[in-house]
Amino acid sequence: MNKSLIFYNRIGFLTLLHREIHRFMKVYVQTILAPLLSSVLYLGIFGGMLQTREVGIEGVNYLYFLVPGLATMAAILSAFQNPAFSIIVQKFQNTVQDLNSYPISDIEKALAFILGGTFRGLLVGSLTYLATTFFVGHVIQYPLLFVLSLTITSFIFASIGLITGLLLDSFEKMNFVLALIITPLTYVGGVFFEITKLPGVLSKIRYINPIYPLVNITRYTYLGVYEGNLQLQLLAATIFIIGFFLAAVYIFKKGYGIKID
Repeated sequence: MNKSLIFYNRIGFLTLLHREIHRFMKVYVQTILAPLLSSVLYLGIFGGMLQTREVGIEGVNYLYFLVPGLATMAAILSAFQNPAFSIIVQKFQNTVQDLNSYPISDIEKALAFILGGTFRGLLVGSLTYLATTFFVGHVIQYPLLFVLSLTITSFIFASIGLITGLLLDSFEKMNFVLALIITPLTYVGGVFFEITKLPGVLSKIRYINPIYPLVNITRYTYLGVYEGNLQLQLLAATIFIIGFFLAAVYIFKKGYGIKID
């Protein structure tokens, strides 16, 4: 068999994918319910305090503006954490080298970890939306595109999570990336307020913030309105999904964080 094929061993690939999904489903209180509760609290606090706040997008209530941002943020954080945590746990247990002996291709290994994170991100993001319906009702313009947008967002950040897990060797370093890079980028990425309302240089961060176009695309699928140039944001999302996936596969193939020197 040619290991350069994408699906060299379908059964092995599905087994690894099942393991990744089963791993976080076993502790669903931490991996699903906790981020879901956090999103609902965000909606309750920000929505309750700022529900009369005017949004720069005409005809949009602040609560409706907030929902797609929260769903996207929940998907991003969950998708990132899943493969990053999984790889670093295996490093901590000194079992990560076992990945070298799996009879599946490097693409299959990387894809299994990424799809496991994608599933978790999509699940938490979708449940976040469903939870918000108790507050704002079933307001959604393009349901299938909404799910697709959350899926793409989750895939991108699951790829980033895999890269992080491979390159870093401790939970402290992973949490540094999560707490001091990804989380702040969500706060200035249009989750809670329009980017145009940010003062000075903060409003320019959107040009280098990968979270902003993803939040805006999800908001469009939810409300049918958006900020900025949607076509450029779709192009950016396409570049992100291809670029980060290929980077994750390359790093996995090179054995960074897996092979013993």
